[in-house]
Amino acid sequence: MIRIGHNPNTNMLPMFHFLDKNHPLIEAVIAEPTGHNAMLAAGEIDMAPISAFSYGEHWKDYAILPNLSVSTKGRVGSIILFSKVPLNDLDGLTIALTDASATSVNLTKIILHHYLGVIPHYLTMSSNLQEMFLVADAALLIGDAAIQSALLQPDCYIYDLGEEWLKLTGCSMTYAVWAFPKSLLSEREQEIRIIHKLLIEAKVKALCNMDDVILTCQTMLGGTRSFWAGYFAQFNYGLDSSLECGLNKYLGLCFELGLLPSRPVLEFWPKE
Repeated sequence: MIRIGHNPNTNMLPMFHFLDKNHPLIEAVIAEPTGHNAMLAAGEIDMAPISAFSYGEHWKDYAILPNLSVSTKGRVGSIILFSKVPLNDLDGLTIALTDASATSVNLTKIILHHYLGVIPHYLTMSSNLQEMFLVADAALLIGDAAIQSALLQPDCYIYDLGEEWLKLTGCSMTYAVWAFPKSLLSEREQEIRIIHKLLIEAKVKALCNMDDVILTCQTMLGGTRSFWAGYFAQFNYGLDSSLECGLNKYLGLCFELGLLPSRPVLEFWPKE
């Protein structure tokens, strides 16, 4: 059996909605992205859609499953910096960072430090916009917490970090990749191949049946069908050469800014 990290956020539904979680090879373990990052590193799960940044931390030990990711070119809709002031005015102020993400936290730092020359103070806390705004001038939220807060139309500046990244770099942004320890290959190679095939099939089925996915999202968080259709239209759940280029740009900047100790290399398995 392969212990698979199951991310419950709506942006991951096209990965999981049609995946047979009762398959004899699958044991699903539910957690937020940072939880899966830590579990995979600790050997508590075998495979997960982890933060792209976490892959960068462990790239020498991990392999990436091909043609699976959570990516956008531009707007993402669920990685949002809510701010009381414009981005350029955050220098020296305080930003509350979600404790549920690694990729988005470091994307925020790249955008502010590297591109805008803005150096704020940071604190990390649970994802609650009202509580964050009590102690900070801006708040980074991801996933369903970001969507719910944005739907309430708070009286503040709202920055979609996918849009900001595209404006600054011209690149796509990959937020999560499916990864597993390369050490698993020595004894579980065939099982990994089977799981990879099941994940691809589930993704394809979801993308061909998005009405089912959208109905589930409405049940979870509300919102109109058109809102969710527009939300999912911006996502790419594959990982082609164009998306690889954006991912390499992000990981390279993380290294250059000292956020990662070495420059990551993308290694895929099974080879296509």
